[in-house]
Amino acid sequence: MAKLSLGWLEIPSARLGSENPHPSLEQKFAPNAHFEGADYLEDFALPYPMLDDYDRDLQVRPHRVAILESDRLKATFLLDQGGRLWSLLYKPTGQELVHVNPVFQPANFAIRNAWFSGGIEWNFGLFGHSAFTCSPVFAAKTKSPDGSDGLRIWEYERQRGTSWQVDFWAPDGSDFLYWSPRITNPHAKTIPTYWWTCIAINEEPGGRVLAPARTAMEPDHSMGARLVTHSLVEEPDLTYPQRRDLPHDTYFDIQLGERPWVAHVNSEGNGVIHISSEQLIGRKQWVWGMEPCGRRWQNWLSHSGPPYIEIQGGLASRQHDYVAMPAHATWNWLEAFGPIGEIPSSDWNLAVKAVAENLGANHSRASFEKVAFDLTQSAELPPEAIIHQGSGWGALESARRNHLGIDACECVATPFPPESITQDQRPWLELLKSGTMSLEMDDSHPGSYVGPEWIRLLENSSDKCWQAWNHLGFAYFQKGDFSSARSAWEKALPSGWAHRNLALLDRKQEKITDCIQNYVEAVRSMPSESHLIDEVCRVFSDLGAVVGLEQILSIADESVTNRPRIRLARAQVALHNGKLQDVLEYFSHPFDLIDIREAETTHYDLWRRMCEIDQTYGNPLVPPEDWDFRMKR
Repeated sequence: MAKLSLGWLEIPSARLGSENPHPSLEQKFAPNAHFEGADYLEDFALPYPMLDDYDRDLQVRPHRVAILESDRLKATFLLDQGGRLWSLLYKPTGQELVHVNPVFQPANFAIRNAWFSGGIEWNFGLFGHSAFTCSPVFAAKTKSPDGSDGLRIWEYERQRGTSWQVDFWAPDGSDFLYWSPRITNPHAKTIPTYWWTCIAINEEPGGRVLAPARTAMEPDHSMGARLVTHSLVEEPDLTYPQRRDLPHDTYFDIQLGERPWVAHVNSEGNGVIHISSEQLIGRKQWVWGMEPCGRRWQNWLSHSGPPYIEIQGGLASRQHDYVAMPAHATWNWLEAFGPIGEIPSSDWNLAVKAVAENLGANHSRASFEKVAFDLTQSAELPPEAIIHQGSGWGALESARRNHLGIDACECVATPFPPESITQDQRPWLELLKSGTMSLEMDDSHPGSYVGPEWIRLLENSSDKCWQAWNHLGFAYFQKGDFSSARSAWEKALPSGWAHRNLALLDRKQEKITDCIQNYVEAVRSMPSESHLIDEVCRVFSDLGAVVGLEQILSIADESVTNRPRIRLARAQVALHNGKLQDVLEYFSHPFDLIDIREAETTHYDLWRRMCEIDQTYGNPLVPPEDWDFRMKR
């Protein structure tokens, strides 16, 4: 029977670094989602801090893992990285069923910036790679339906004010790992909900992705990302990852009543399959493409490790759509992942039929529903033993709700123990108890942030220090009350933290001159604060504020002058001043823009403009090979 153990995984790893003390108020590349037929843009990560201080210096470092092992499977989970299923070893053949990245290398892809590729990730809450991607989660030993050890992971999601959990079961004799996500809405209102399970698998020669659909939709970025319908029968190249040139999302049109699954098989008909309850209706293929830009991104994420693709499953048919979760609802469903073989893949219809017959023989609807029922029942029971601590935010929210006499956000299956409280939550616990902000908040750091549910407590605080006004401004901002946010931050002046916040609010309200001036004042106050310096360089670059960049370069502390964003800013100023040789010298160095964002073209635009001025420097459309990160032509 399956056994659960704790261990350490030691692999070459970059340093994750410290949390950014300056909360994100605007993300240029935030995806525009939809909810109940309307645009639903959330372009900030509040109250979560950003994780953007990582490097690319690989050293062997330990990662805490939970290992769930049966007679046929060995599953390894990264407990400090969102519970990511890092490895799924199929013991009969020694085959890895998921893509195992040889390194841990964060890059700028997630809601909070830092994300890494490989394995299977659980994305809940906001559209995008989860806020928990590089953060610890709670983990516990459970009793599975057959009496064997199981694993449960869970956490409190702060933007929605909800909890989530996933229970894992590896039955003896089974080639499949089963898991049951469970999400809860404790509020008396409908909330927008998001869940996507993203599975990285190795890209293989002749490999093809299959799903029970005849059509699929893809964004056509040349037409403003409008979705275009394609025939999977008449356009077979869509589902052969190595026939795609550029990065692409492919959403399979699975009809209601059809059993949802997505598979990847190689040229010999062997591969893996992800199946689920009908509630998880969405299925998607993601490929990087075969052109240099896609290969460059793959190498950037793995330091030249093997290429991968992703197959995914979600609550909505499209990744940019939220689903409405009713008040006080609890949702469960079942997912399973394992090997599949002997699937002839060259003919789409025959391949889909072969997979359906395989599922009917080995995973009938009735047997799958029985597993779903059993695992759902066990997922409602208390854990046998907590083996890993998550954050203290769930415990703090439980304390706040208890203080106000409202329903708790936890249940017996997902406890948030008081001992999970750390220095991040203690000032807020003190506010609950005494009505004043804790002295743990010193003058150099305003502490961790909370949401608009804390506005009344902050407004009634007996001690309105600058930190209290700073936090009140962020709570108002999250609520959409920008006027009150501005007023609160003005009361926190002359703090450089307040100048920075006002600068971003100025930008949002298109007060560009004020934005630049507030940023300059913030840097004067904190000339060596690297997070701030990087942010100002990005914003001024986006605004084309070259004069502002020159001011920042002149007042920034010497300790930050070699940061990648400063080096880029120096090259942008050189271009503005006609010093093309200095710009060319910038490109003579290895690419080092560590926090480059997916779809960012700042460096490419600099190259293009330099070469358009003087084409003896190079082709405007062809940047140096190791600088080419374009996602489209």
